[in-house]
Amino acid sequence: MILDDQLLALINGAAGRWPMLDALMRLLVNDYFVPTTLLLLLVSVWFEGAGEEQQKANRRLVLRVVLALLVVNALAKLANLLYFRPRPFSVAEVHLLFYRPSDSSFPSNPAAVAFVFAAVIGRDHPRLGLLMASLASLFSIARVYAGVHYPLDVLAGILFALAAHQLSLRLEERLEPIYRGLLRLTERLHAT
Repeated sequence: MILDDQLLALINGAAGRWPMLDALMRLLVNDYFVPTTLLLLLVSVWFEGAGEEQQKANRRLVLRVVLALLVVNALAKLANLLYFRPRPFSVAEVHLLFYRPSDSSFPSNPAAVAFVFAAVIGRDHPRLGLLMASLASLFSIARVYAGVHYPLDVLAGILFALAAHQLSLRLEERLEPIYRGLLRLTERLHAT
C-alpha cells in the first residue's frame, strides 16, 4: 500500500497548481461527461451497420455490453459488501476536486463500468474500443487526480471489468433465448 499512497501523492499532488488542468480534470471526473460519452458511442453502435447482418451483430454487441455492465456492477457491489476501503480524502491530506462519495473506494466502480465498455466493444470494433479505453483511462486518472480514489482502486476496477467481460461471455450461451427475444422485439418496434 506504500506504493499506492506514493502514486496518489504524485498524481493528486498536481491538483490545485494549474487551473486549466484542474478544470479539465473536473470535467473528466464528474459522473456524467465520460459515462454519457460512452453511452452515446454505444447507441451509435446500435444504429450503425452496412447491412442487416452487421446491424444485428452490432445490436447483439450492445446487449453484450449491457450484460457485462450488470455483471461488473454485481461484482463491485459484492466487493463493497465484503471490504470497505476509506476514500483518500477521509484518511489523507489530498487536494479534493470533487464531492465526497461515501461508498467504498475499492474497487473504483466508475473505472470498472468505463472499462467494461472498452473491453466488450474492443473485441469486435478495435478502434472504437481504443477510443473507449482512452476515455476510461482519462476518467480513471481524473478520479485519482481529484482525490476520490487510490491508483490500486482503479487497477482493481479494470480487473473487475475484464472479469465481468469474461463472465458475461460464459453466460451468453445461456442467455441466447433472451438475446433473440430482445432482438426480435427491436425489429418489430423498428418495423412499426
